[in-house]
Formats: sequence, C-alpha cells, structure tokens
Amino acid sequence: MSRNIRPKASLTLTEEEAALHRRDGGKLIFTSCRGRDCALRLQDDRLVEASFFPKEPSKMGAVYIGKVKNLAKNIDACFVEIAKGETCFLSLRNAITPCLLNRRYDGRILAGDELPVQVVRDAQKTKQAAVTAQISLADDYIVLALGTARTGYSTKLDRAKKEEIKRLFHQAGILENDCLVQALLQEKAGAEGAWIPSAGLVVRTRAEEISGEELLAHFQAVLEQFAGLLRTAVHRCCYSCLREAEAGAEAALRQFAGEVITDQEGVFEQLTRYSREQDLPVKIRLYQDSMLSLSALYGLEHKIEEALGTRVWLKSGGYLVIEHTEALTVIDVNSGKCETGDNSQETYRKINLEAAGEIAVQLKLRNLSGIILVDFINMQSGRDNAELMHFLRTAVQKDSVKTTVIDMTPLGLVEITRKKTSRPLREQFLSES
Repeated sequence: MSRNIRPKASLTLTEEEAALHRRDGGKLIFTSCRGRDCALRLQDDRLVEASFFPKEPSKMGAVYIGKVKNLAKNIDACFVEIAKGETCFLSLRNAITPCLLNRRYDGRILAGDELPVQVVRDAQKTKQAAVTAQISLADDYIVLALGTARTGYSTKLDRAKKEEIKRLFHQAGILENDCLVQALLQEKAGAEGAWIPSAGLVVRTRAEEISGEELLAHFQAVLEQFAGLLRTAVHRCCYSCLREAEAGAEAALRQFAGEVITDQEGVFEQLTRYSREQDLPVKIRLYQDSMLSLSALYGLEHKIEEALGTRVWLKSGGYLVIEHTEALTVIDVNSGKCETGDNSQETYRKINLEAAGEIAVQLKLRNLSGIILVDFINMQSGRDNAELMHFLRTAVQKDSVKTTVIDMTPLGLVEITRKKTSRPLREQFLSES
C-alpha cells in the first residue's frame, strides 16, 4: 500500500503568512512515541523541539474561583481550594492586590475569602499545584495581567520599535504616563460588587511582525477576553472554572507556522477545528499507511533516543556530554574523534564554535532551564575566547525562551541561564513512563 498523506482542510494563506511558512519551514508532527503522545518539530529532517504530553491533562493557565482554606504566615503563603479536595499553594507575594469576590480587599487575605486564581504549576509527586492571584491572559502579541501597573516590552524589541509602539498606545488612549489606563478594564468589565485591581501590559516580541492597526486590534481582543472573565467571575460560585487550560497540542500548534502532520484522527480533527477558530497559518495533514508508521517514516524513535541521551556527536568528530544534577546542568565539550593535526589551537577553536551552535540547539530541544555550566575545550588565545562568547550569545538569541550567556569564569567555565517555562524533556518523558 502506498503512503497516503491526505489533506482534510484547505487553509488559504495570505502572502505574509506564506512568507512566514517559507521562513519557518519544517514539520510539526503529532504522534505517539514510546507509548506517549508527543509533538515533535523537525527542521531539515532534524529534531529541534520535542514535547511529551502528560496522561493527566495539564491545568497550567486555567482560571478558577478558589476559596482560601488557611494561611501559613511562617512561609508568607496561603492554601486555596480550587475544587473539592484539591488544594493549591498561593504565595502572598503573588496576591498583593487580589480581586476578592466576597468582600472588598482591605490589605488582608483571610480564611474563607473567595478569589479568582490561575494555575502556574501543576501538581508534581508530593508537591501541590501552585496558583497566583495575578491572572494574565495573552495572545502572541499582547499580555494583560492583574496586580501590576507596569508596562513592559520584550527585551528582543529594539529601542525604535518600543518607542513606536509606545506612541501608538498613547495616541489610542491605552497608555497614560506609560501606564495602562485602568478605566479601560473597569468600564469593560462592569463587574458590580467586585473591586478590580490594577492591570499591567506587556508587548511581546512578535509585535514587530504586524502593523500598528493589527496590534491595537489584538490589544482590544485580549482586553475583551479579560473583561469577560471578570464579569463572569462575579456571578459564578466557588470552584467554578472560568477558563480552561489550553490543550498541549493546541499550544504547540499556535506557536508554529508550517506543515503539520499527525497519524491520529482525533488529534487531526481537534487541530483542524482549532486552526480554523484561531485562523492559524498552518497546513494540517492526516497520515495513513498500515505498512509504514509515521514514526518509522521519519525515524522518530532514534531521534527521541538521541534527545534523551547524554552524548551528542558533532560533525567534526567532537561531542558534547550533557549531565543533569539537582542544582544545575553541566555540558562538557570534547574533541572526540577529531584529529588535531599540527595546529591544535585552530582545531579546538573550530570544535568550540561548532559546539556553541549545537548547545543553543540542545537547550531548546531538551528544554533545559536554570543554571547551565559549559566546559569548552581550553584555548590559549583571549581573542578566540571572545569570539566564542560572541558566537554563543548570538546563537542563543534565536531561542524564544529568555536565555542569557553570563560570562566565562576564571576556571574557563561558561555560565548560562535559561528561563523555566515547563519541565525539561527528560522529566516530561520519565515522569509517567
């Protein structure tokens, strides 16, 4: 039987979306690998991103009306019940100005208080889920958040673009003295009897890809969603879910522009429906072949095995060793099978530069976060070390997750930090295997 990848939905791309499609290229594959549902992104037949979906659906981002069960003043926190028998941890630092629904906020949070909270961490082993009262809603361009009055801009936006957006928002009456005009949310919410705290605005990196009119439209859409959520909260009872968590497959799809393939009909129907609702620039196909699985077609098992392994080979013959500890991740660069020849320093320079590029790929693929220490091959030239640091900093800038190359220590170790947005790939796989 011949392989049959057949489209079931026809999405018309604009010229701008087609350009984005060509720029990203690659494939996003939804399948089951090693008994786990996952999303895998391939670029030039190489695995560059991977995510295993939990068997129990994640509640990350979901918004509930919770009830404060008790306070723990010794740890500056309280415990909030979002469903009968499901208690979550709430740091009082994340509830400085909560939106109380049973009384007006007077600077205190008391047992029995009812308030909307958002899940920021799923329950893990012995740890309870964590929530925040600083609820935020976002799309790819705008973030609105309760409990803060600040206006922020992605650090990846250049100064000129930030000033342009700032002028645009001032002229539209959205900002005043560089702060979000609070009346905008208050008027739209019209939540009688509820005190709505201040809200803040963040402009994301992708704002530079669209026009000013489109950015204003996205702001109004997120503002309306936020106002609708607050209006609903006033009339709902405790333990109500005001906003469900986005499914893992949908979240992966929303951040991708290119060709999407799945061999699961249920997932295909879910993604097709979601892409139409969100008007996403993707082409979704269903793969069907009883003779050759989708995993075998793209060698996914082998690619996953490499992504979970400790050794990564470089084209030069060198290799990386990636080891995880409780406190940090250590990456060691080795010359391996690479012949040094007469000019060993030049060879080490080339291996280190290749390793730096590969490290940027592995940070994203394995979703490493926190403190990362890299032991490159020692080079005697300060100029070569400076070149290496510049190359590494440039390589990690392509990462959508904030990644910072700090410096090289006197011992020659390079310090990197990467923001934690979700669990590392290794933990995702091992947690329920």
